[in-house]
Amino acid sequence: MSRFSERPLYTLTEADVDQYLAPLREVQPELTARVAALGRQNIGQPYDIYLLGEFPYESHDPDPIYCLQRSDCLTFCEHMYALALGDDWWSFLRILQRLRYRDGIIGMLTRNHYTLADWNRNNAFLFEDLTPTLGAGKAAVPLQQTCQRARFFAQFGIGQDIPDEALTDTYIPKDRLPDVLDELRNADFVNIIRGDDESQWCGHTGLIARGGDGTVDFLHSARPAVREEPLLEYVQKDRRCLGVKILRLRPGAEQTVQDVLAASSPGATEVSEAALNQALQERWDAAPDAAKPVDLDWCAASRLQAYRLDYDTPLDPELQQTLEECLARICAELDMQPEDCAAGVLDLTRLRLAMVRPDAMFYAASVPKICILAAWFEQHPEAVADLPAEVALELGRMIKHSDNALAAKYGQLVTLEQLEAFVRSKRYRFYDEQRGGGLWIGKHYTQDSPRIGDPLHDHSHGATVRQCLRYYLLLEQGRLISAAACTRMREVFASPQLEHIDSKFVSGLKGRNLKLIRKSGTWEEWHLDTARIAHGDHVYLLVGMAHHPRGAEFLSALASEIDDIVSCARE
Repeated sequence: MSRFSERPLYTLTEADVDQYLAPLREVQPELTARVAALGRQNIGQPYDIYLLGEFPYESHDPDPIYCLQRSDCLTFCEHMYALALGDDWWSFLRILQRLRYRDGIIGMLTRNHYTLADWNRNNAFLFEDLTPTLGAGKAAVPLQQTCQRARFFAQFGIGQDIPDEALTDTYIPKDRLPDVLDELRNADFVNIIRGDDESQWCGHTGLIARGGDGTVDFLHSARPAVREEPLLEYVQKDRRCLGVKILRLRPGAEQTVQDVLAASSPGATEVSEAALNQALQERWDAAPDAAKPVDLDWCAASRLQAYRLDYDTPLDPELQQTLEECLARICAELDMQPEDCAAGVLDLTRLRLAMVRPDAMFYAASVPKICILAAWFEQHPEAVADLPAEVALELGRMIKHSDNALAAKYGQLVTLEQLEAFVRSKRYRFYDEQRGGGLWIGKHYTQDSPRIGDPLHDHSHGATVRQCLRYYLLLEQGRLISAAACTRMREVFASPQLEHIDSKFVSGLKGRNLKLIRKSGTWEEWHLDTARIAHGDHVYLLVGMAHHPRGAEFLSALASEIDDIVSCARE
């Protein structure tokens, strides 16, 4: 028990949570105190908005149904309530999904997207709205919001028959908050109300935590991490805040949750080890042979879906040392200097990352054709369900055979302006001027094409190790365009009717019983290769770049050595 209570909550594993919750209830038997204690134990958890989805139950949002390592404002609150109400891992996960989804039915249409209209309403069985009664019933004022659900769901092509809803509610203006502050208690659910005179909505959430000196603190997840601060200070410095709404756990909440879970609503999604693994198996069976996901159990698969490769993602010390030694050895054999190359490997099976010079931007030749592919699917969502055979073949030749004429054709259909918008988009951030660059495509693959060099290095086509790894990771997770589009793109990458060009990674892996999808590029002394490689029970991503006459040999040797290291790794 003590070894878990002394650790930040977000560093615990699923097994740790399973062992921690029952003893915690004995040490901290009072529910609301337990919620506050867990929230404080989670201070410092990194913030990441929109990090939860329906994986592995649904394809509209491929993010996982839980994430222990990061949170946004609402998922932080949901996790703290579910942890405090649960007594082991599976009760926590079932309660979490009951809080997040109407009647526990996991799906995009049943998720509580709108805090006021969905979350508060669908969880009224467990939470009482105190707002109208605080301050002797004189503190609250009316709130008006119009929920345009059809407009929101349009991005997923669903829910277009849902009418707009005019919502009437109440909130406490922030200038009246001091009058009701003493009435707030540990674990109260705080809705931060934002908006204007015409429309108000919940723009942030958090929990009340009473300090030992009587201070009424606000525990919440916001960039960059979970923190605790006086509630009054928070609302005063938040210029967008109009006021607050307060909900409280009802008396007997623990028994109520148990009764609700035991009764189970009709159609409620089963959340268990068997159900999660069955959902994964169904996804694996439905995927075409050329685009099978990594075959993992529910726990490993959920961690993979939650994994983010960013500029602060930690490296695996052992794999990092091995990669550095590997590059030093190959460079010495080929008379190359360390600055002549860069490389990275992400072991998807064990989530181990290693990179050398990950943000050094290289002229990328044909590698940015992967951006043409993704941007084309973004512009043609209909192609996910109905991709003409001739288009699939042409896209396959563009990727697998690096056909310049076809790259020019599809790049011109997308346009250079849209390709730049795609790589710079907030959603993907494949090119970031503040971080050394990344993927860039500023010229069609024709001689007479206009040229737009990247802002940092003036490359017409550029790439970095980190951003190539990110592209393949998002493709693996179903987070590039959409889950269905990722399946289609993996099929294009595979294009089994076309042979691989025998060079670089392919030549280094020749004769091995493995499957790979890849995109390579060569121009003069610039040599690059990128791939997803499945060898036995191991699946990993590999990226290599070199600016040297013997760069192709470097990439061939790199693939051979890394495959020996990763595919032979011991669990």
